[in-house]
Amino acid sequence: MKNMYITTGTEHYLRQILQEHPNEPIILLQNFHQSLLFHESAGPSVFREEATYRELQRQGDIRGFGTVVFEYIMVRDEETPLFLKTVQGLRLHLRDATGFQALILGQSTKNNKFLVVTFWHSERDYQLWKGTKYHKEVIQIMTQNNSQIGFSHIDIYHFPEFSHDSK
Repeated sequence: MKNMYITTGTEHYLRQILQEHPNEPIILLQNFHQSLLFHESAGPSVFREEATYRELQRQGDIRGFGTVVFEYIMVRDEETPLFLKTVQGLRLHLRDATGFQALILGQSTKNNKFLVVTFWHSERDYQLWKGTKYHKEVIQIMTQNNSQIGFSHIDIYHFPEFSHDSK
C-alpha cells in the first residue's frame, strides 16, 4: 500500500531534504504563502515530521508541470461511505475535464481527514473545473463538516516550484 507524506517548512530547509534524498520521488510545491514536499512511497517516510495519508484511489499521470490542488476534507464516520462514493463519481467526470492530469485520494492515518490531490495543466483549468456541479458536491461536504468536526480547506500550489530564495 502506498502512502502520501507531506511536510512543510522554509524553502531552504525543504531543498536540503531534496538534496539528502535524490533518489526518492519527492516533489517541491509552492505558492506565495508556503512551500511543501509531497512524497509518495510504499516505504516509510524520509521526513522528520509529516502528515501521512494512505492512498485509496488514483487516476491519471502526473506530468511534472502545472497547478496542484490539495483539498483537505474532514468527514464524519457516518458520512465516509457517501463521501467515497462522491469521489468515485468525480473520477468519471475528471478524466474528461480540460487540463486534468491526475487525482490521488488519501485518508489520514491519524483522524477522519481526507486529502484529494489533483494535478492540472494550469490554474485556469482548475478554476473551470471548480465551477462544475461535481466539484460543488465536494465543497458542500467540506462546508457541512467545517463547523461540526474540523477544518476543511483548499490549498493551490505551482509545479514545478519557483524559487523564493534566489534573489
